[in-house]
Amino acid sequence: MRQRHRWWAGLLVFLAVLMLFGTMPAAPAEAQSRIYFPQTGHYLGGAFRSFWERNGGVEIFGYPLSEEFIQNKDGRVAQFFERARFELDVVNNTAVVSLGLVGREYLTATGQGFPRLAPVNQPGVRYFPETGHTLRGAFRSFWERRGGLPIFGFPISEELVQELDGRGNYVVQYFERGRFELVGSNVRLSTLGTFLVPCQLRQPLPPHAPPTGPIPEGDPSTCPPPVNLNSRVFPDPTSPGTVQGFEAHGYQPGEDIALWLNLPNGTTRALPYLARANSDGSILIGFLTETRDPVGNWSIVGQGLRSNQVRVATFVLQR
Repeated sequence: MRQRHRWWAGLLVFLAVLMLFGTMPAAPAEAQSRIYFPQTGHYLGGAFRSFWERNGGVEIFGYPLSEEFIQNKDGRVAQFFERARFELDVVNNTAVVSLGLVGREYLTATGQGFPRLAPVNQPGVRYFPETGHTLRGAFRSFWERRGGLPIFGFPISEELVQELDGRGNYVVQYFERGRFELVGSNVRLSTLGTFLVPCQLRQPLPPHAPPTGPIPEGDPSTCPPPVNLNSRVFPDPTSPGTVQGFEAHGYQPGEDIALWLNLPNGTTRALPYLARANSDGSILIGFLTETRDPVGNWSIVGQGLRSNQVRVATFVLQR
């Protein structure tokens, strides 16, 4: 009898626990699907998490640098990652993720642009008439193998050598949605998202406290200005038709430097002469804009013809 009593007591305890858990509110499915990255202090979930996991994860996109937010420019839900920005559209009640044009935006922010090439017909070289640039070698192999046009977009430069944030000189190539870097024989993606993410979205969150939904983008006016790439134009600002100086460093001694201007309307204008680097790899030249030139944000680009090293300096024309 005593044994039967203990059996009934145990059954009652089990039923009480079952009823308790059955009445506890379940966490929302969206919250359960989110993962937290202590490396950056941000969450990833929903359609963005699915896209991130299917298309390369950390290796291709890096860690999240913001929460989901509502973009000021178009009202779309977006999220920044170290190497990309995801954007969300809803088509026929289905979430469709696309990638922001962070490669183009980085070039615009740093005042860079690269002239189109005439069509190229060479073995192993793929020419894109859409942008007037080519793909070849390790960069072409990586582009085709790891996602191609939907992930990286069209090339918007040729291969060139750039000094990257004090890390040394690298062979790089710009694409609409990113920048490739060659490290030894391996290709990696640059962390352009780190450069472009607005500072007001960077604030990390604590673990176990995901946001309830997309947050407003907020005011970007508190963010620092873009970096200068080891070069300068003077005087700045100035008026159209004024002689200005362009100083740049980091070229091979004695090499010739091709020069061109990027205009506010997105066009380029080649200067009708070459510069030659001094023994210390620097140049200091004068150039002239035209009196009828448009006002706005300009840049001058100098590319070494032997090293492919690129230097860019921005300046403003105003009347």
